[in-house]
Amino acid sequence: MENKKIRVMIVDDMESLCRKYETVLSQSEEIEVVATAHDGYQAIMKSAMLQPDVILMDIEMESKYAGITATSQILREFPKIKIVILTVYEDDEMIYAAFQAGACDYVLKTATPAAMVSCVKDAYYEKSVIRPQVAKKLRKEFKRIKNNEDSLIYTIYLVQLLTDTERNILEALHEGKDQKEICRERFIEPVTMKTHIRNIVKKMKQKNIEDVLSQVEQSGYFYYMDKIKSRQDES
Repeated sequence: MENKKIRVMIVDDMESLCRKYETVLSQSEEIEVVATAHDGYQAIMKSAMLQPDVILMDIEMESKYAGITATSQILREFPKIKIVILTVYEDDEMIYAAFQAGACDYVLKTATPAAMVSCVKDAYYEKSVIRPQVAKKLRKEFKRIKNNEDSLIYTIYLVQLLTDTERNILEALHEGKDQKEICRERFIEPVTMKTHIRNIVKKMKQKNIEDVLSQVEQSGYFYYMDKIKSRQDES
């Protein structure tokens, strides 16, 4: 019986790099590249259709954190997929955000073919380890975030903890709608709205909904999400 190959999807906004990585990985008899994608939206859609074993995920595509957002959304629905982040350089903030989103490892785009193949295999067989230099970066980033809780990455992380309904309510409040208006639009009772608001405030680690709105607005979260949506609409 033929051994099962590791099914890999490559995500990078540069088609030439996708072809390069596909050539590198195809040299291993244990790996089969089943798809490529060129933005976060394609990555999410193809992950749902193909459910690859491992994804090599670029971070900066249609937006600075597109790969991180896609990683978080993919793993929310398909937690068994292993995601390895592709990065040009070892940026502390990016790497921390990637691990927060659920990535199991990262590999530099300048890595040798052997290192890239090894990284994919380690991810699949759950042998990826937090190397000393990565652990140092994570400790540094935890400290930075503790002192800067309105950072974009920290806000993205917290917002991912919200349910779809809670995120929709937060967006509606950001647009200037009051709670009564949202209740009418969503056909929910005021007591239900109060429960959603209470959950949002708790998950966002704030004292009230006004502080939550201030936090996400100062971080640039809504601007960032609008950019992603506009790029998706164009594609």
